[in-house]
Amino acid sequence: MDLFQKNITNRRAFTLIELIIVIGLMVAISLFVFPALFGRRNTADMQNTAQQIASLLRQAQNDSVSGKQGVSWGVHFENGTSTAPFYALFSSAYGATSTVAHYALPPTVGYVTSTLAAGSSLDIIFSQVSGNASASTSVGLYLLSQPSAQSIISIASSGAVSY
Repeated sequence: MDLFQKNITNRRAFTLIELIIVIGLMVAISLFVFPALFGRRNTADMQNTAQQIASLLRQAQNDSVSGKQGVSWGVHFENGTSTAPFYALFSSAYGATSTVAHYALPPTVGYVTSTLAAGSSLDIIFSQVSGNASASTSVGLYLLSQPSAQSIISIASSGAVSY
């Protein structure tokens, strides 16, 4: 065994240069991977929220048409400035005692202000029997980190919900 092979087999630690190279590679890879992962997560948050809102609107319409509890049902959207934006399922008229379910928007998602201005709220109430909506409107969601990424939930006066 020559001297070179003996040095390699007896070596038990990494040199400083080797450690710096490995750390540098890890930093370089993470600069590309982490933004992509967070971007996908944020997009998934927005899409899941749009899907949940559409489902909640359809549930409110079904509860109204079926005459559940003998009242109309609706969804309240709140784009508060002092509280986190949220949406809620309610019966009869929106209020603390009539709220059945309350959902906060994820911290990465906001309401598009052209569809729900900051500091305002919107109630969509479905009529009993027909299931018609109280308003034909849209509620938009967007990613706070990427305002051009949006999802729009449309409510027709007939009660049809799409996103």
